[in-house]
Order: sequence, then C-alpha cells, then structure tokens
Amino acid sequence: MANGIGAGALAGPLPHISANTAAVEDYAEARRAHWVAQSSRGLEVLRYRQGWAVLRHPGLEKGPAFRRRLDDIGLTSGPARAAWEEMLICNEGEVRDRLRKPLMELFSPAQMAKLQQHVRAIIDEVLDEIDDPADVDLMEQVAWRIPSRVYCHLISAPMSLAPRMAMLSDTILSPILTCDKARLQDSIDAVAAAWSFIEEHVEARRRDLGDDFTSLMIRQQMAGLLTPRELIMQAMSIQQASIDNTVHQIGLTLGVLLEDPGRWRRLTHDPALVGKALEETLRMRPRFGAIFRYARQAVELEDIVIPADSWVFVSTRSAGRDETEFEAPDDFRLDRPPTRPLMFGAGPYNCLGQTLARLEITELLKALLTRFPAIRLLGDWRVRDTNAVSEVAHLRVSLG
Repeated sequence: MANGIGAGALAGPLPHISANTAAVEDYAEARRAHWVAQSSRGLEVLRYRQGWAVLRHPGLEKGPAFRRRLDDIGLTSGPARAAWEEMLICNEGEVRDRLRKPLMELFSPAQMAKLQQHVRAIIDEVLDEIDDPADVDLMEQVAWRIPSRVYCHLISAPMSLAPRMAMLSDTILSPILTCDKARLQDSIDAVAAAWSFIEEHVEARRRDLGDDFTSLMIRQQMAGLLTPRELIMQAMSIQQASIDNTVHQIGLTLGVLLEDPGRWRRLTHDPALVGKALEETLRMRPRFGAIFRYARQAVELEDIVIPADSWVFVSTRSAGRDETEFEAPDDFRLDRPPTRPLMFGAGPYNCLGQTLARLEITELLKALLTRFPAIRLLGDWRVRDTNAVSEVAHLRVSLG
C-alpha cells in the first residue's frame, strides 16, 4: 500500500491526471469528478478546501518533500546535499522549530515595515536605469534586479554584488525545483560559491555590526539560538527564498495583468486595487504549482486514506480555480472576497518570506502605475510550467 490509496466510501475509481502535462482543462475535468486524483507520483489534491486541510494537517510533513526534490535530480550525497539537509526546508519537529524561530524575528511585520521605503527606492533606481522604454525585457531588466538588490540591502552587501546574488540563487534553486538534471553540477558548484561568500561576509560583519539581517543573525548566534554553521545555513536559505521565487512571481503577476489591457486600465483608474490584483494573480498564476507533503503514518481525509509512506500534492493550479470556492474561477476579477493563496502554505509551514515578496511586488506595481501607466505587452509572454513551479521565460513590454 506504500503507493496505493485507501478509499473507504468511494463509489468508483479516482480520476487520473498527468502531473507533468495536465492543462487547466484537464484539472477542471478531474476536479469535477472528485477532490483528489491519482498521478504517477502520488495523490493530487484538486480543490481549495481540501488543499487547506492537507496543508494544515499535523500528520503531513514538508521537510521530506524537499529531500525528495533533491533525490529526484540526483543530489543524494556530498557537501551540497549535506548543506541542504541542515536548512530549515529539509527539517521537521524540534529542529525545524528551533531554526524557524530566529527567522520569524527577521521577517516580523515590524522589520518589513522598516523596509518599505528602501524597497521603493530600489525599484525606482531599477526603473531609472532602463535605456529604451520602447522595448524592455521585464525579466532581465526589472524582475531579476529588484529582489537581488533587496537581498543586498537586507544583508548590507554592496549593490554591485546583486547580479552575482541573482545568478547564485537561480543556479542553485531552479535546477532542483524544475528537476533539470543537466544543471545539477552547476547547482552543486553554486552552493559552494554561495557558502564561501556568506561565510566571508558574516565574518566581516562581525567586526561592524549594524541592524541588517546579517547582524541580527550574528546576534542570534551569539545568544545561543544558532550555531555558527546554522547561521550560514540560515543566510543561504534567505538568499534562495528571497530572490528566485520572488523574481518569477513578479513575472507571473505582470504577465497576467498586462495580457488583458483592460486589467491594467482598471488599476490605472483605481490604484487602490493593487492589493486585490496581486491576490488574484496569486490565485490564477502561482509560482508554485504544487506543494508536496509526506505521510509518515496513514492519514484519513474525508473519503480517502493516505497510506503511510506515501505522498500527497496540493495542486495550487487546480485548487485556485475550484468552482466550489470561486465563482467563474477562470475569470480575473477584482471584486472577489479575500481568500488566502495556498501557495504560501499554512501553520508551521507557512512561508516566512511572503510578506517581503508581497511588499516588493506591490511597490513595483505602484511604481509602474505612477511612472508608466501606458505600459503594454510586446507580443505574447511565455511561461515554462513544470510539475512543481512556473518560470517566466519571456516578458517584453513597451513602457509607453
């Protein structure tokens, strides 16, 4: 039963989908048949309410899920695997709680409030650097530059290092999330490079403590909350989470808003709708298409028993378009009642960096609405969807 499904009250078999190739229509057809489907990798949760039940369930673990991503790409041993094993994302129980607590302080609402003016200044600087407003690669010239510069601000590193930080984040994380085995060695080498940079930066910062993230983590380590090695692991975790994922959610958000000119016009007429627009894009086009959980013991959910030693995947792409939760789910609407996006998780696994990501995207939208209200797409935008994440490959615009 390790890969099977117990179905107590089911009248028939569960629908089947391909996690690698399923389109919006395929998810909709399966979702109408049942809240869960089978795929070659495990169970696929297709509806919103049951998705939340999975994400909140204390018997379903997140730590083993990222270890599975490492196994899938072939990163099974060596220093890079050892480094990942020590990060928050791969741990459970007391270790996870201990590593998570210092990060909660770093990403507290008070800390994020202090960042707003700095984030807007970085965004304006990036927009000022655009040479030809008639033809702008939004990914290369905007999306990749903002989170990497924000990261440099967070750790008090020179802004000149931002391109290198962006490259390291993408080279480390993207191959793992997309299971691109051709880039495995690049990812391994980038882990070593990031470790070396962070170790040198931490030691230099010890001699000149301030109120940046690095200094705060050093003080946490001095107070006994972290070991010196864990401090470096935490800094690497922040680098990965705060750059690569935010970059692509910026691209997805702008792509959704600009593909229909009426959506952008609506925001120019009422900029107060920016927050609602962001939440609607998170529903329709989330960076993470699926969130993994591992059942160490058997778990019963409604009419399904998730067997011990098996996997369950919350499909955010499907659950965000759940007809039982969202009226006209395939329509972009700014008048929807507020709902929490599944992509950021829940409970002890909720994304600590989501407030920072929302801050960066919101401030960018406000800046574009103010400075370039006539922005428009040049041709189609392209997204590469894998069974775990979406990556924006092409997004060119005229700023008008």
